[in-house]
Amino acid sequence: MPDLILKTGVSFAEGKGGIFMQEHYILGMDIGGTHFRIGAVDRRDQVHVFRKVSVKKVFHSKDPLEDLKEYLADYMEQEGLRESVDAISIGFPAVLNRERTVVLQAPNVSYMENLPVVDSLKRCFDIPVYIDRDVCMAVHYDMRQLGLPEKGILIGCYFGTGIGNVICMDGRPLLGKDGAAGELGHIPVPGRSEPCGCGNTGCMENIAGGKYLAKLCAEVYLNTPISDIFTKHGQDSQLQDFVDRIAMTVALEINILNPDYVLVGGGVTNMKDFPLPLLTEKIHSHVRKPYPDKSLQLFFTEDTDVKCVVGAGIRARNALKDTDIAGGLQF
Repeated sequence: MPDLILKTGVSFAEGKGGIFMQEHYILGMDIGGTHFRIGAVDRRDQVHVFRKVSVKKVFHSKDPLEDLKEYLADYMEQEGLRESVDAISIGFPAVLNRERTVVLQAPNVSYMENLPVVDSLKRCFDIPVYIDRDVCMAVHYDMRQLGLPEKGILIGCYFGTGIGNVICMDGRPLLGKDGAAGELGHIPVPGRSEPCGCGNTGCMENIAGGKYLAKLCAEVYLNTPISDIFTKHGQDSQLQDFVDRIAMTVALEINILNPDYVLVGGGVTNMKDFPLPLLTEKIHSHVRKPYPDKSLQLFFTEDTDVKCVVGAGIRARNALKDTDIAGGLQF
């Protein structure tokens, strides 16, 4: 896919350096295993000068922090943003420390291990920096889009290549002792021995995530692109069982937490002809009766290119408000 560069919104004017912003922005980023997305998020959650490029275009050496600083400096210079950015906020496909300052491990991005991202970027750009898991940024976006209140328990289950999970209590993600809470994809499955990227074997995300669909296309549906797998083979028992395993994963957390709201999304559930009615039926079949099944509020969320970029902006604005360091910034 070619790089995508968009200039959107109404609060800009063209100039030599790109665009001249009329208000303050959060620089939101979504770092994935394949693509790097970046944009300037305004206080209305609109994204300006959005870019989607290959992650290899940004991280091209053995020093990912220097690569990132170089790319951000060039981006802000080219778009005339340097004086308009009030904070940097980044979503990583990674395990982070509890304090949300260090990327401990990002298996899909080379050399990204034990990186003091927050301290390094703060020193470089002299503005607040926030990092979190990419799935947390997705939840911030989905809550805003759906108009869900912060009060209560909310869970987000996102099925992509693997499984992303967030547990929010009164609007705040549950971090756990080490910052590694919500690893729903690494539930051990009896009788399974597939090696997992986490170092264990038999993890649920190997049979309830996109990796399993890719395996089916490579071994069973040899002439079917993965994008057409549900269109052409959705009634096959292997795919029906796959949907059931997604349902079991979601139901497991519902039965433990009895949440107020359940978000289900990600690339898999947004695939063409994915059977959402079947998934809904299966989730309800596995949830305990009468409660929490009777009161279950289930939402299926859509994917967009700017989702985690906007979510990163929301996450940063919330943090700025909470810490009272925003001063006279416009929210």
